[in-house]
Amino acid sequence: MTHLIERFTEILRKGKYNTQTIAAYRNAIFVFYNHFRDLPQSKITEELIAAYLIDLGEKKGGNADAALQAGKAIKLFYEVIFNRKLGIKANGESKAESLPEILTEDEVKKLISVLENLKHKALMSIIYAAGLKLSDVLNLKVTDINFNKREIKVPPSKSEKGRTLMLPKKLMPILYAYIEKYQPSELLFGGENGKTYSPRSVQLVFQQALAKAKIEKDASVHTLRHSYAVHCLERGMDIHLLQEILGHKYLQTTSIYNQIAQIELVNIRSPFEDLEI
Repeated sequence: MTHLIERFTEILRKGKYNTQTIAAYRNAIFVFYNHFRDLPQSKITEELIAAYLIDLGEKKGGNADAALQAGKAIKLFYEVIFNRKLGIKANGESKAESLPEILTEDEVKKLISVLENLKHKALMSIIYAAGLKLSDVLNLKVTDINFNKREIKVPPSKSEKGRTLMLPKKLMPILYAYIEKYQPSELLFGGENGKTYSPRSVQLVFQQALAKAKIEKDASVHTLRHSYAVHCLERGMDIHLLQEILGHKYLQTTSIYNQIAQIELVNIRSPFEDLEI
């Protein structure tokens, strides 16, 4: 297990995490595996991890912030090392029993603003601007972006059909600048040697930006898509249209955002407003 922790540490360094955070995350993983030292990795279930994190947060005299940081470290470790997203929050609570985490519009603005790397800024911007999944973005080709028609063509996947989305005007100069600087040939956001950009690298960039923007939420890259959906509903978008944009097969999947959106009557426009009488 030590070699995996060393690999995790190296990934954090490449993600430009500061030395204090790297040391804290590394120590949290060592303590975690020491706790389960008698169990093989395959036997460390999500339920055991959740119980461990809850116990960590409830220990007498324990530091709540340190316990939460340990939870973030373990979740990130599983994501970048085992490519597995734990269905629990950093405090051990089940995500299945709660609604998805959402960033406010101001928090999205702060997060994108702290991204100095143009590639990272363009990538995070298009995810939020079009409500895309990370897998959608990493499979986009340069030819899928049509500036003249202001369209984004999302290629079909095994579970979803392809769809055509609107390219927001405010996103266009960011994509223009990115394409001009990086000159992508096939994939819009390719990795090294033309290969697909690593999802875990993107997650690390997001977590770093989250910390830099001082946003204390248990969020991931997918939170940008959730936030887009809620913000669209709050601006008066019809839920059936949102379903089409997100590529959801069933309306029930989209309707969860209705439980989060704070829709104000002032944002609803009556068709009477457009009648010439």
